[in-house]
Amino acid sequence: MLPPPPSVLLILGTDAAGKDYVADFLVRRWQARGHLLEKRAGAFAGAAVDARSSSARKGRWGRFQERVFLTLFPLVRPLTPYLAQKLLARDQQRFRPADRPLVVVSHTALRLLAFAYGPIIPPPPLSPALGQALHALQATTRATAIVLDIDPAIRQQRIAARVRQGTVDPFDQYMQADVERAERIERYLVTLAIEYLQAGVIENNHLTDDALEMALADALLQRTLPSKHPE
Repeated sequence: MLPPPPSVLLILGTDAAGKDYVADFLVRRWQARGHLLEKRAGAFAGAAVDARSSSARKGRWGRFQERVFLTLFPLVRPLTPYLAQKLLARDQQRFRPADRPLVVVSHTALRLLAFAYGPIIPPPPLSPALGQALHALQATTRATAIVLDIDPAIRQQRIAARVRQGTVDPFDQYMQADVERAERIERYLVTLAIEYLQAGVIENNHLTDDALEMALADALLQRTLPSKHPE
């Protein structure tokens, strides 16, 4: 059985890793046990979001922004350390503890670093300033982190299903276009999450709900700080 929710839970993963599904799965299970939770996306101080998937929330404007980002990314890649550091610092400054357990899905700065550094062989080390920004954010939020890892073939299957359903977005297509690059991006994100956030890793490959709950319970029991929110 799942333990009580931590005060702050961060769920990381690449496109098609199942971040929103896992977040909503946890929220439903905890709500059934009487917990009220808040779900945010992209940052600890991000806006609250509903139970729809990230693809469903984006709309045309969101997809347009993604296409522009991917088009310009090769040009702005050298600025990645500066941008990521600014995003991390802003998130730390704006974060305020919620009055209920908080579930955060993805983090823009970490995702940006994975996109920039993951494809490079070998990936460059983070600068001391970036490392300090990550440690400071973790110290401020005291977040429990979980990162999802999936097999490359399963990522391709899930994105292909989104294509058939008409819900595919530009980031999905970017990950689908180069399987090896997508795997390196994911590997870097997992490594970053483990080294700087002490994240638990869950292989989210076609898990049944029972198997997913067992994996989540194990990860949370090993990493959750004592909850400030009673049953």
